[in-house]
Amino acid sequence: MSTVDQFESVFKAAAKTTYSYKKPPLNKVLLVTDMVKDQATLYLNLVRAFLDESLSPNETEWVLLSESDFETVKDLLEKVELNRPDLIVTYRHLKSESWRWPYSLGEHLDVLTQVTETPVLVIPHPDRDDSSELLSTAPKKIMAVSSHICGEGTLVNYASAFTPKDGSLSISHIEDKSTLDRYLDAIDKIPDIDSEVARETLLNRLLKDAKDFSESAKECLVQAGLGIKVKCNAQLGSQLEDYRKLIEEGEVDLLVMHAKEDDQLAMHGMAHPLVVELRSVPILLL
Repeated sequence: MSTVDQFESVFKAAAKTTYSYKKPPLNKVLLVTDMVKDQATLYLNLVRAFLDESLSPNETEWVLLSESDFETVKDLLEKVELNRPDLIVTYRHLKSESWRWPYSLGEHLDVLTQVTETPVLVIPHPDRDDSSELLSTAPKKIMAVSSHICGEGTLVNYASAFTPKDGSLSISHIEDKSTLDRYLDAIDKIPDIDSEVARETLLNRLLKDAKDFSESAKECLVQAGLGIKVKCNAQLGSQLEDYRKLIEEGEVDLLVMHAKEDDQLAMHGMAHPLVVELRSVPILLL
C-alpha cells in the first residue's frame, strides 16, 4: 500500500460518532441582576415571559438575586454554590457601566462563566434602549455552534431544550480554513504524499464527520418527537466571520456554544469574541 493510500485509509477507518438525545435538567433557574429589589422583580417577569416556551412555568423554580445580594465576584460565586441552579440567567457587566463598550463581559461574568459548571444564559443588558424589545418575543430560531461538532451531544441537547415546538434548530460547524491550511503546508513538505490528494481527503473527512454527526442528531431529535425543525450546516471558512454571517442571515434568536476549553483557563477562543461582540443576541454558554 502506498503512503497516500495509507493516509486515506486512516481517515476512512475513523470511528463514526453518533448522537444520543438526553433532555438536560432545567428545573431551577437563578436570575442574577444588579438592580434594586422592586426593579429586579419586574425584570424577572420579563425574563420568565421571554423563556416561557423553553422552560415550563409549572416545572421551573426561579430564584432572584438583586443588588443587595452580592457585591464582589466571590459573593456571587458563593450565591451560585448556595442555590445550585440548573441554569443561570444574567447580563454583561454586572455592577459596572462598562456594558456600553464591547470589549469584555465584565469581571463577574468573565470569572463566573469559567468557574461554574452551570450553563449561563447571557441576555442583552437591561440598560440598552432596545432591551425590552429584544426580550419581548420568545426565541424561535436557535443555533448551536462548535468548531468540533462531532461528539457534542451536550451542546445539541441544550440547544434542543431551548427550541420551542414548531421552532427551528440549526446545528452549525465551520472547519477553520487557516488551521487546515497550516496542516496542509506541513504535509506539502512530505515528499511521499500528494498534497492535492491530502487536501481533498482531509477536508472531505473532516466535513463528513461533522455532517454525519449533525445528521444523526437531526434524526434522533425527530424521533424524540420534539416537534422542532432541525437544519445542519458544515463548511470550510473563517470561523468568526462566517459565524457572524450565519447568525445575522439566519436571524438567530438564541445562540448556544461552549465557553470552556479543557486545557486553558480563559474562555474558549471562538466563544469570547462572539459573546463580547454579539450584544443583542442572547447566548447560552456551556
